Amino acid sequence: MTINERVRYFRKDILHMNQTEFARSIGMKQTSVSSFEKEGATVSDQSLKAISSVHNIREEWLRTGEEPMYKVQETFDLNKFAKERGASDFDLKIVKAYFALDPKIRKMLLEHFRSELLDDGNEHPKTPEELESQYKVEDAG
Repeated sequence: MTINERVRYFRKDILHMNQTEFARSIGMKQTSVSSFEKEGATVSDQSLKAISSVHNIREEWLRTGEEPMYKVQETFDLNKFAKERGASDFDLKIVKAYFALDPKIRKMLLEHFRSELLDDGNEHPKTPEELESQYKVEDAG
């Protein structure tokens, strides 16, 4: 399959768009799409970049047909991130346990630590029950 055939295949068979819709999606005119879908026509780097960027496909696939067609999205790996920064298994368990908490409890914990660490001279709750009762009073008011 040539580059021209790949562009046409992607537009027509994968996206199910006509030339006008496809052209609009990549900021071009229908006549431009029509011309670079013709066998032997040159497809500019700018056109390839636009198609790739807008439709999340690899320029390499457009140019050569090398799979995969779609860009592989980077995923965030908390374990890897933490290990690269010297975290122990226990550190990682703490982080995972924190995120396993209900968001309201996480918010209360953050507020508690923020107030303790800022040491603003005010009296702060010393137990979870005291902290919870403080938030219940604030919610009621």
